This record gives sequence, C-alpha cells and structure tokens, in this order.
Amino acid sequence: RAQLTGVLGDLGAPATLREARRRDAAMASDPQAVPAALRKSILAVVAAHADAPTWDALRAAARAEASPLVRDTMYGLLATANDPAMAARALALAITGEPGETIGAEMISTVAETHPDLAFDFALANMAAVNERIDASSRSRFFPALARGSSDPDMVGKVRRYAEANLAPEARRDAETAVAAIQDRLKVRGERVPEIDGWLKRKGM
Repeated sequence: RAQLTGVLGDLGAPATLREARRRDAAMASDPQAVPAALRKSILAVVAAHADAPTWDALRAAARAEASPLVRDTMYGLLATANDPAMAARALALAITGEPGETIGAEMISTVAETHPDLAFDFALANMAAVNERIDASSRSRFFPALARGSSDPDMVGKVRRYAEANLAPEARRDAETAVAAIQDRLKVRGERVPEIDGWLKRKGM
C-alpha cells in the first residue's frame, strides 16, 4: 500500500494527493492518525507536491523534530519538491547551518534529481559554500553528477568549462561521463521524439 501511494503520488493522481494532504494535516494534531507504515510515503507525496505554505510547514516540522534521524529525513524531503521555486528554496537552505553540512550536500544532490540545471547552476554560483559541505576528494564527482540528468544542450559546455577551470586533467573522468550522458539523452530525444510524433499522427492521435 505504501508503494502504491508513492507511485500514484509520482503520477500526480488528484485523489492520492488530496488523501495524502488530508492525512498529513491529521498527523499534525495526532501523530497516530496515520499507520506508521504509511507515514513516510505520505510525507514524500506531500513534499514532492508542496506549495509554499506546505513547504514552510514541513521545514518547521524538521526544525522541531527531536529525533536526528527523522529530522534529517524531513530536511531531505524539502529537496524533493517538483515546484522549481520550492526547489530553489531548498538549495538556499542547504548552504545554511540549519540542516547541517552533510544533509545540506545531500539536499543539493536530491534537488538535482528533478531539477539538474537549477542545482548545477546554484552549486557553481555558490561553489565556496558547497565545497565546505563535501570532501575535497569528492568534488570532481559531486558537481558533474548534479548536471548528469540535464536535457539542456548548453549544459555540455557548462560542465566542460567547470572541469577545465577547477579540475586537473586526470580528475575529469566524471565530468566527461556526465557530458556523455547528456549528449546521449539529447541524441535519443532528437531521434525518437519525431518518430513518436509521426506514429501518433498516423494513428490520428
């Protein structure tokens, strides 16, 4: 049931979103209002589809949480928002002291799963603050990984310029891997989308 809730939430099923929000509101006054097995799934759905008031409420809950494990989870959920404006707020929060350095870095990576361009551009613009949150040995992997999911042709040049300016030639393997992934995605999109459009047109759809 928890898995089904997550899948339907990912699809944006209106009934699932309404029920998740209703249950989340109930948990605010009664933590036992939702079975323990469903709480994480419900919070994940609510966080992914959060508007500004909901995002603020989740952040307040994270601040107030006594359990370090649950607190870290809550901060991580703030970074899963589909809304770019909420994702930008999560990025800004990630480089403050509030979530902690380790969770801050994880939040940036989480934002990149849905908003790779936003996360990469933010990380470059705030490189010093981001570098404080990751080991020096991990930087050559961290920044390119943010961009890997991009579908923007301009990202190829951005990653290469980052690598040339900040990484020794022997440390650029992850950057080139990210570039290759982006180029492959663009190639597939360029080849397949016209084919799909043609098929739909032939079917009268």
